[in-house]
Amino acid sequence: MKRLSSIGRSAAVVALMLFGALDASAQNSETTMQDIYEKGGQLVKMLEETYDQEIVRIEYDLLFDTKETSRGFNSSYEYTVLAFADHRVEDLDITVYKKSGSSWVQVVKDTETDNTPLVQFRPTSGAQYKIEIKAYKFAQGYSAAHYGVIISHDIPD
Repeated sequence: MKRLSSIGRSAAVVALMLFGALDASAQNSETTMQDIYEKGGQLVKMLEETYDQEIVRIEYDLLFDTKETSRGFNSSYEYTVLAFADHRVEDLDITVYKKSGSSWVQVVKDTETDNTPLVQFRPTSGAQYKIEIKAYKFAQGYSAAHYGVIISHDIPD
């Protein structure tokens, strides 16, 4: 299996499109989470079957601006954080921070203008990390959307 970490971000996004995970026509409701849930299922299948990733966390929620979660990671793995939003978000961003003393220091940030950000990082042993998902730009007329985030890591040979 080809590892997600061995390909570029652009190739990963193209792969997502080929699997139909980014099909905007599937997003036909303003109030149901079903579209995001189905997209997440497609992404889980692609990550596990095509890129040999182990899923360690999945989250679906409403997004009005920014969502944050903090956790520890195992330094034995390289992690991928993939987020996705419905048609109401034009630019979704991910930033990963590491706790340093009483401050959070940026580790990696998505800089693409799209609603499917993807970042990868290898954590330091024993460190605490914060993942921030931000709706950088909503589509005109919207101030809320559905989103999902999947955290996975490579499976060592």
